[in-house]
Amino acid sequence: MSHADHVAPADLGRVRDALRDWIFDQALPFWAAHGFAPALGDGSRPAFEHLQLSGAAADPGYTRMRVQARQLYVFSIAAERGVAGAAALAEGLYRFIVRHGRGRPGAWVRRLKPDGRPHDQAADLYDIAFVLFAFAHHARVSGAAAPLREAERTLDFLRAHMTHPAGGFLNALPVEPGWRLQNPHMHLLEASHALFEASGDARWADLAAEMADLFHARFLDPETGTLAEYFTPDWRRAGGMDGDSVEPGHQVEWIWLLDRQEALFGGTPAAPAIGALARVLDGHGVGAETGLMRDEIARDGGQRRSTSRLWPQTELLRAGCVLHRRAGQQEEQEAALRTIVRTADNIQSRYLVGAGSQAMPPGTWIDQLDAFGRPSVQTIPTSSFYHIMTAWIELDQFRPDRVSSARLPG
Repeated sequence: MSHADHVAPADLGRVRDALRDWIFDQALPFWAAHGFAPALGDGSRPAFEHLQLSGAAADPGYTRMRVQARQLYVFSIAAERGVAGAAALAEGLYRFIVRHGRGRPGAWVRRLKPDGRPHDQAADLYDIAFVLFAFAHHARVSGAAAPLREAERTLDFLRAHMTHPAGGFLNALPVEPGWRLQNPHMHLLEASHALFEASGDARWADLAAEMADLFHARFLDPETGTLAEYFTPDWRRAGGMDGDSVEPGHQVEWIWLLDRQEALFGGTPAAPAIGALARVLDGHGVGAETGLMRDEIARDGGQRRSTSRLWPQTELLRAGCVLHRRAGQQEEQEAALRTIVRTADNIQSRYLVGAGSQAMPPGTWIDQLDAFGRPSVQTIPTSSFYHIMTAWIELDQFRPDRVSSARLPG
């Protein structure tokens, strides 16, 4: 599809239906059958960290907490949509997390062995954010209060032990060397939204406001409109190559989150920041010929990595829906609609493995393409399902006749 091609309503319906059918007819059945280790004696059942390209189980000797939490989210959503057996798989994942994943009181370990023994007992903010996110969705679909109570205890732990005097939270506890990171704070915002929606508890609204304020005050570079990834302890952008790094996928992920923050709570108007973040789409973050979002660019737009992972494409799809809703002019709406359809087509045709493939089983995915658009992978990472599911939910809810009153500046 060229940049100038017209997108008809049928095109949107086509890509929406294709992604839905792939998820519910191929991916969920495959991962339910092949993506889980045998149940442990206490009824808990972990997901595999990743699979071999053949679809066979792989055993790296550990699983990350974020993988368990992401799959808990995926199968909670599947249960909510009435998929047979999904609720039991979600419950097995939840039990694995709460029965084997506890570290310090209120916290969760970073890695576990497949049999549930601890592998890395550090409390990692990124992993904790995903546990919180998953607990919100599991509480909603199961109707149980326990996941929300667990989330409250985790927030108490973060406040008591991981708060940083310069704002935000430590990357991990025990404290580890290295730059401070924006990424886990971004996902803590995502988790706060989900927990507020599940519980109505004002503490999650307060946490969301803190993370959004941190974005506006520290993460977004007002001169270039780029999102920084790495920071000094007092939130100054890192020096050297690390400070120059921009991940376009995170730029568009923040577009979706800022729009959601404004919709839930108001606060700082999102339009100026969204407009700045969206400029990464103008010839730098997205390949003009392929429409694929690049993994990394420099602050001035120069290329840093020519590869394209799956997850930035899913975030581009979500951002396209936001940009369409917020568009002030018809040509902006049409451009956003082209982005949505082209990106959905790219995801479907370049990354998601369907019935016609002989190399990998249907319902799996190619996680990364090289500069020439060829698969550049050795495993099938379980963690990618979360990204695919969040993209489909946004696309499923997107209706082009609904235009937000919060327009982008133009």
